[in-house]
Amino acid sequence: MEAQTGGLDMAATQAFAGRFLADMGGGMVSIMCALGDELGLFRALAGQGPAGSADLASRTGLDERYVREWLLCLSSAGYVTVDPADPADPGAADRFSLPAEHAAVLAFEESPFFMGGAARLVPALATMTDALAEAFRGGHGVPQERYPAALYRTMWQMSSSWLNTLLLPQWVPAIDGLAKRLESGAPVAHVGSGGGRALVLLAQAFPGCRCTGYDRLRLNVERARREAAEAGVADRVEIVEGDAERLLPATGDHALVMCFDVLHDAPDPAAALRAVRGALAPDGVFLLLESNGADRPADNSGPAAAMLYGASVLYSVPASRAAGGAALGLMGLPPERVRALCAEAGLRSVKQLPSPTPLNALYEIRP
Repeated sequence: MEAQTGGLDMAATQAFAGRFLADMGGGMVSIMCALGDELGLFRALAGQGPAGSADLASRTGLDERYVREWLLCLSSAGYVTVDPADPADPGAADRFSLPAEHAAVLAFEESPFFMGGAARLVPALATMTDALAEAFRGGHGVPQERYPAALYRTMWQMSSSWLNTLLLPQWVPAIDGLAKRLESGAPVAHVGSGGGRALVLLAQAFPGCRCTGYDRLRLNVERARREAAEAGVADRVEIVEGDAERLLPATGDHALVMCFDVLHDAPDPAAALRAVRGALAPDGVFLLLESNGADRPADNSGPAAAMLYGASVLYSVPASRAAGGAALGLMGLPPERVRALCAEAGLRSVKQLPSPTPLNALYEIRP
């Protein structure tokens, strides 16, 4: 023991031990947030006001003992506030509140600040640690199909939340001439269309548009087709299973091609960008969303970078490797790399737009 501790800066060691405990606590809080989002606890607490554990359990139809412990965990972390019961009143109970500022992030999907659903990524990805340990040892990938459906349901929820609040109200109007081109019925494509929400929103807003999505994961394809059918736009929204770099037609007539947070996972990002260039009309727009990071990987630091690199280890790198891709990782397309790859593909104009979260960078790209 003396050999292990001799020469240590004890203050620094104790400070790091405190940091480690804080991170462990944060991991537990993430799981509590995932449960709160899935079970509607945050929304019930925010929408109907302060509550004791019995009242909140009644609102949500859940067991009081579990709800009480959940509330105590999140009050200890400062996520909810507590008004302690009067010790002189034996029938009184602690009452818990979710501050309005916290509710905007955790409780309401329609809020532009909503991020609560992201917590559900943590337990979904945690189920893959055994498979990832084997990938570390063998250097192979982990196919998308091996990940739990809960992971993709969370991705659909997260993307739908910000697409509903941003795509039509902010992004389309921010791009000069785009709405007029869409109103004229010009084709639209979505590379990595996921759950299909973006295409459904555009088809509803611009009835003349023919919208096509491309996705390699059958689960996404099936979800997107259901989404289009339920929205009554299946006659104008086609979802194609496969890689867009092979299937996107080089027709030179698309008003809009979208790619949201998936280009870094493409088997060949450069080929995907060349396919986008071939599909775009001379006045067309490529709307790209990617992770927001520094051009030098070592310059990325802090909680957001740690979260993105962790998700990259658990999903992005192994999924890309399994598809024979470059495994760039979630942070693998910083601004300068995006500009360089676009220039190589013949996409000369790259303009950054306001992004939905600090974690992302949004680009308006033109030929």
